[in-house]
Amino acid sequence: MPARRLHHNTIFRPGAKYPARSVCRCRRHTECAGYDNRGRCHWLCLLLALLCTSRLVAQDVAARPDDAVVATIGDDSIHAGEVNRLLAKATGGKPATDAAQPFLQAQVLEEIISRCLVLSYARRSGAAASAAELAAALGELKAKLKSQHRTLEDFLKMRGITADDLQRQLAWNVVWTKYIARYASRERLDAYFQAHRRDLDGSRVSVSQILLRPAAGAAPAGTAALLAQAEQIRQEITAGKISFAAAAQKYSAGASREQGGRLGPLARHGVMDEAFSRAAFALEVGEVSVPVRTPFGVHLIRCDAIEPGTRQLADVRKEVEDGVARELMEKLAQVERRFVAVKYRGGFPHFQPGTHELAQ
Repeated sequence: MPARRLHHNTIFRPGAKYPARSVCRCRRHTECAGYDNRGRCHWLCLLLALLCTSRLVAQDVAARPDDAVVATIGDDSIHAGEVNRLLAKATGGKPATDAAQPFLQAQVLEEIISRCLVLSYARRSGAAASAAELAAALGELKAKLKSQHRTLEDFLKMRGITADDLQRQLAWNVVWTKYIARYASRERLDAYFQAHRRDLDGSRVSVSQILLRPAAGAAPAGTAALLAQAEQIRQEITAGKISFAAAAQKYSAGASREQGGRLGPLARHGVMDEAFSRAAFALEVGEVSVPVRTPFGVHLIRCDAIEPGTRQLADVRKEVEDGVARELMEKLAQVERRFVAVKYRGGFPHFQPGTHELAQ
């Protein structure tokens, strides 16, 4: 059976831990994962906003005629042009550096794959929306359009979509809302906050780093050599053969080497690369990380101090709800991988399964 091509329209934030809104649009489905402060899906507003981009998306696809298949999920296929188009939308068209580009491409690809796996899970488990639920959702959309002095027919024509496209979008929204309603209980939100307290409560960590930077245009084998070198340096530090500060001065390619690698206090989000921040916030004081790979090279990170935050669950409920939604998405996708084969093709950048490390 020939592979079915997927067409995606995703609002994606590279490096973001908690994606606020996502839409995955293919021939059979569209998904929405946006929530308000009570954990409910804001599917209607997102549907109106996201479909406004359909005409621009079509133009962008025409300008990017890359039909190379980069991954297959069962009988469905994902194409390089789709990944690159979504990445361009997410970055506002700003080109990424040569080092960052493959990481961002891999991250977008994994977002698409996860969402398609969840949709496959929903179909397999019989969680489709009922006729009554779809009718109610369509009625709510028509009422919204009426308040804006628009008809459904005008809306479909203006957005360049069919009634079947809209029906699939509404079906996904109904299904995902039910999943979240069952999963995102108060107890689970509290448990998630406790498990990720340092990530969420405004804590800051002071860190030092040793950065090993690959040579321009280095082959993947060069990165492997840096990882091995970083592990050797780490073993020397932990064995007491050299101090972290001295090792930073000796080996680090970062400007902080003159200060023994000290970077000072960092917030959890929005400052450093996500892989770096995730590793740094997992450390205890005095602990040295295993080698961490980012678009900038390979890092060793030492936690120098921790400044506890004061935010409580009520202060960061939206972030917690988004995190729980991400947790559910990953769990369902992981389950579905046992039933649906995911294959990467064409040498396109992708992560090693279950990691945030680029496959060699």
